[in-house]
Amino acid sequence: MESHIQLQSFTLFPTLPTELRLKIWQCVIPGPRDVTIQYRTKYEEFNGKNVYTFVGWTSHDPVPLVLHICHESRAEGLKSYQPSFGSYFHQPKIYFDFSKDTLSFTPRMANGDAPPSAANVREGVEHCYPRYMLDVFLGGGFHGAQDPEKIQFMSVDIDDTVYGLRKFIWDEIRRFSALRALTIVPWEDDILSDELMLGYEQSLAIVAREHPEWSVPKITVVTAQGIVWGTLKVQVRG
Repeated sequence: MESHIQLQSFTLFPTLPTELRLKIWQCVIPGPRDVTIQYRTKYEEFNGKNVYTFVGWTSHDPVPLVLHICHESRAEGLKSYQPSFGSYFHQPKIYFDFSKDTLSFTPRMANGDAPPSAANVREGVEHCYPRYMLDVFLGGGFHGAQDPEKIQFMSVDIDDTVYGLRKFIWDEIRRFSALRALTIVPWEDDILSDELMLGYEQSLAIVAREHPEWSVPKITVVTAQGIVWGTLKVQVRG
């Protein structure tokens, strides 16, 4: 009986006034999402060796349901979400709302698995390259992504490949010209928090001083375990 009522309600939906239907589709649209972007590669054999081929920027996060229900819901959803982050040879594949979604750069696999090792790479297996990718994302050419100037909210995991850089990640971050809020996600133990926070702020001050036109976003540091270390203060001296 209950399923019959649900079916009857669904079949009556198209008879509702258009204004009411559109309001219902708006309720289906999700709130702010964290969307993890991945640099997708595929290993293939070439001259007897396994080589990787870049096959575009993708995400394991699901496409918002409103884009799949029907033509009307999709048309309404596309007012918020646009296919984004294409590259030179690849069409944009990630549906993203720049007004509220957070783009997450992470060396982890989106399903929580460890990145693939060289030992388990085999021909034809696609995977997500696990290193710090801001430089590639912004790099242009065949691999660089489109739309960095539209991103307002972003999260970046930090690994040991960037700690030796005098300017840390700030030269890349300042190129996201619309960025309003950034979350840095270190994997280090809390015992290092004071030392690392000082290093983040000192390198940030260097870049802010060199680029006074840069509107520094709000920067929060939250560990991979979810512990908030605090926000970074911009200390620029003459």
